[in-house]
Amino acid sequence: MSTVVGLKTQKGIWIGCDTRASTEDGEVRPIIGKKIFNNGPYIIAFIGSARGGQIIFPEFFTPPEKVCDWPDALINQCEEKRCLATGEQQTSVMLCNFVIADRRDGKLYEILIDFQMNEIDGITAVGSGAPFAYGSLYTTKELNINEDKRVLMALKSASKFDAVTGGPFIVKKVDVLSK
Repeated sequence: MSTVVGLKTQKGIWIGCDTRASTEDGEVRPIIGKKIFNNGPYIIAFIGSARGGQIIFPEFFTPPEKVCDWPDALINQCEEKRCLATGEQQTSVMLCNFVIADRRDGKLYEILIDFQMNEIDGITAVGSGAPFAYGSLYTTKELNINEDKRVLMALKSASKFDAVTGGPFIVKKVDVLSK
């Protein structure tokens, strides 16, 4: 897996991710992990299957106009690209979780492997390093640390204690589009 974190404060939204790629067995793959990108008015980061994230790159996927339509659009794209993983009790997008920022209204969301979508007001972390990233984001809240550094510290904490999270790290501030 990997780690993606999202931070929303009164100053804005930041999303950060690691770039390590690994197999299910924990083998580190020597590839460039492109896990955060722009697509239309959205900034998207993901963890999990590289293919599951790649199918929503801008060259393959036009995101829906309304953010509430993301889960259905994602399911349709996964069906079209044959990237749905199904089990007895669950259908998922090749075991991917997504953190999405809508630059039009400055809102932060997560879509989890079962396609549930949640608006985030504060912090989120997904992936195998999420517990460590959450701890870091929580404990740095009261400190006088800028948001970029908080996100980077959360990713570094995750990489220290999670074998499949690793740098370099990418942190993006979400610039809200003018209305």
